[in-house]
Amino acid sequence: MKIVIYSLFLMTTIVQVSKTKLIVGLTEEEKECVKQLGEDENRIQNLYFGYASPENDAQFNRFVECVWKKLGFITENGDINYENLKNSYQITGKLGIDDPVLSAHADKFVFQAVSKCESNPDSLKADSTAQMAVKIQNCISKNFNEAARLLYSPTK
Repeated sequence: MKIVIYSLFLMTTIVQVSKTKLIVGLTEEEKECVKQLGEDENRIQNLYFGYASPENDAQFNRFVECVWKKLGFITENGDINYENLKNSYQITGKLGIDDPVLSAHADKFVFQAVSKCESNPDSLKADSTAQMAVKIQNCISKNFNEAARLLYSPTK
């Protein structure tokens, strides 16, 4: 019975996240980067709001790098500013959270997710700062989703 209830909850969550992705749009900073790089906004938006972003798409990587520079996640020297990432409301918004229980834990989960990524730099090595930003973005999303699953996993 617990498995059935958990499965129904999981399916409902997936539907809610899918609906949220349709509502969420690009911010002004993101639109500026799309325009600055001459990218297709719909293509970028579809990649940006997906569960995992492609790490080997050079155009998309440049878009993420542009946005992260505007938000202060990448310094002038090309270093990642993990403190800004840990305390960013933009990250929480990109995760498409519309569940009140999950929202109550979102800031803590984002902080923990970023901290896990920061403590494992070998898995984030990349050919460019742009690619590293996408790898970190995927790492944060993965760690956040793992924390959310633990929040809702049925107890035995």
